[in-house]
Amino acid sequence: MPAPIVVGIDGSAHAWRALDWAADYADRRQRPLLLVHGSRALLDEGTIPPDALRRLIAEREDLLGEARRYALKFRPDIGVETRLVPADPGRTLVEQSEHADLVTVGSRGQGGFEGLLFGSVGLHVAAHARCPVLVVSRSAPYPSDAPADIVIGIEGLHGERASIEWAFEEAASRGSRILALHAVGGEFSPRRRVIEDLELAESLAGHRERHPGVAVDQMLSDRTPARALVEASENAVLVVVGARRRRGPLAGMALGRVNHTVLHHARCPVVVVPDGG
Repeated sequence: MPAPIVVGIDGSAHAWRALDWAADYADRRQRPLLLVHGSRALLDEGTIPPDALRRLIAEREDLLGEARRYALKFRPDIGVETRLVPADPGRTLVEQSEHADLVTVGSRGQGGFEGLLFGSVGLHVAAHARCPVLVVSRSAPYPSDAPADIVIGIEGLHGERASIEWAFEEAASRGSRILALHAVGGEFSPRRRVIEDLELAESLAGHRERHPGVAVDQMLSDRTPARALVEASENAVLVVVGARRRRGPLAGMALGRVNHTVLHHARCPVVVVPDGG
C-alpha cells in the first residue's frame, strides 16, 4: 500500500486549508490520506469524569469525520482514513511521519482545540519529521488558484539532493517551472557571479536530466537567503527548502535561521525536506 499523506486536523481554519493542499497532492500522486488528530486532553488519566471524556472523544471523532467528508467531496477517488490519538499533537504527527510520504500541517493552530501557535506544533513537526513536511498558511490560495512556479532554495552544499529532487518531482506532477534560487547575502564580482552560476547549474544537472520536461530558471541574489526566499514566495506555488539531519541526543532536522524565517513569513506554502547531513 502506498505511504499516506498525513494531515494534522485540529479544528482550526488553518488545518482546513492544509487539508485542501494535502488532498490535491494525494490526488496527483495517487496516495491515500490519513487525517490525524492528537490531543493530550483525550488521555484517560482520571482528571475528568468518564462521561465528559466520552463526549470529548465523540467530539473529536466528529471533527475527523467532518474533515473526511470534506476531502471526499472534492476528491472522491482518494482513500481517506482517520486516526484519533490520545497524545501530544506534535509528537503524534512526528510518529506518523515514520511511514508517511508527506506530513501536512497548518502554519498556525490558534483557534483550534489546542489553541497552539505554529511555533509549538508545526515547528516541532518540521524539525523532527522523518519525511517532507508541507506547511500551509490560512492565507494560502486554493491549490488550483496558486501561481505556477516552485521556488527551491539552494545553498550549494553537499547533501541537498533530496530537497532538489523533491522539487523536480513536484514540478513534473504539477506542470510547474522551477526557480532555483541561490542567495549570497552581499554584493559579488562578475567573476564570482560566473562561478556561483556554474556551481548552481552543477547542483541541478542530474535532476534536469531525470526530468527533461521541467523548465528551470536559475537566480542568483545578493540578498540574504531568508529575504530572497520570502520575496520569491510572493509569486510561487511552493517554496522548497532542505534541512540537514542532526545526530545524537538532539536528533532531528537542523532548521536554522533561514528556514525559521521562511516558515514564518513566506507568502505561499513551504515544504521542508530532510536532506543528507
